[in-house]
Amino acid sequence: MSSLDVLIVLVMLAYAVSGYVQGFVVNLIATAGLLVGGLIGIAIVPRVLGSDDPTLTTSLLALGIVIAAAAIGQALGTYVGSDLRGALRAAPLRRLDAVGGAALSMVVVLVASWALGYSVSGTSIPYLAKESRSSAILGKVDSVMPGQASQALRAFNKVLDANLFPRYIDPFADEKIVAVGPPSDAIIKDPEVRTAADSVVKILGVARCDRGIEGSGFVYAQGRVMTNAHVVAGVSDPTVTVDGERLKSRVVLFDPELDIAVLSVDGLGLAPLSFDTSGAAGDDAAILGFPENGPFDARAARIRDRITLRSPDIYDRGQVLRQTFAVRGLVRSGNSGGPLVSPDGDVLGVIFAASVADGSTGYAVTAEQVQKDADRGRTATSAVDTGGCA
Repeated sequence: MSSLDVLIVLVMLAYAVSGYVQGFVVNLIATAGLLVGGLIGIAIVPRVLGSDDPTLTTSLLALGIVIAAAAIGQALGTYVGSDLRGALRAAPLRRLDAVGGAALSMVVVLVASWALGYSVSGTSIPYLAKESRSSAILGKVDSVMPGQASQALRAFNKVLDANLFPRYIDPFADEKIVAVGPPSDAIIKDPEVRTAADSVVKILGVARCDRGIEGSGFVYAQGRVMTNAHVVAGVSDPTVTVDGERLKSRVVLFDPELDIAVLSVDGLGLAPLSFDTSGAAGDDAAILGFPENGPFDARAARIRDRITLRSPDIYDRGQVLRQTFAVRGLVRSGNSGGPLVSPDGDVLGVIFAASVADGSTGYAVTAEQVQKDADRGRTATSAVDTGGCA
């Protein structure tokens, strides 16, 4: 049991005593006030703080606003409910009211803790994020919560979450970082890796929510570029930048579950990269891409482990299993969609996330996992819908 679990239990007990004293009627109205206040807070946070590149300070302010709004709503509900409880004069009714109040108070603590834990679990907020992910209690609550509940938190999460990648792991799954030796910088100088770099491109666009997007991609077939689905989500006409020249493209494959997309680019004269499905823990690799919308960048890396990650899709819906490499190396916003290449310059995987628990860890969907999408993308010619902003 984590320290957060202990805290949740203590708060539940305290609220149970308070709920017993106040009764079910008061707590029911107070709970309604808490929910209304919390929802108002969640609704106003994106409007007040925005959702572009949130900082740690912004995340903490967002939490504070929602907690304050919920507390005000609960206080008002308690005030209104206190008058109504006076109508329960019969002793059996008051005892039943007291027991119901205790039970309801504990449920409220669990649901409120889940909502806050779900939101902070994907962030880099010190202590709270790690404790939320390792909480056994919140994990159990999450298993019975309807999918609509997490969807209601999406706009709030975008403000709270300073991580610009989609969730790469279940919100209440503890992230385990496997230790490996430091990567060798010598791989960056390998002729094959330098040649592979020529087939890596920058992808830019404007999504339907008026948000500018940037990411990386790589040529894997004639006129075909692979990238992440979250890079082009909501973008109807992404551009591919090659040596400073912007080429028009269209999305011909969009897989929000594996987080893979394929672009068709006319006039793209770059050599395709080959896939290598033999990657394993301890292997040397290089992360290629255009992080933070800057110039091309190559970073040495080493595969920590080959793992199966369970997580929502790029829209925070459902459950997806991804075969991935956990990689020791620097992954930043903008590396999304870029290749993880072997010393031979072949693609071992597609970068799609950076760890919020460890700054030297990133994640790549394995070459083996993306094969079906790669095959479909080779022959696809018609533009497909790219959904909404991720």
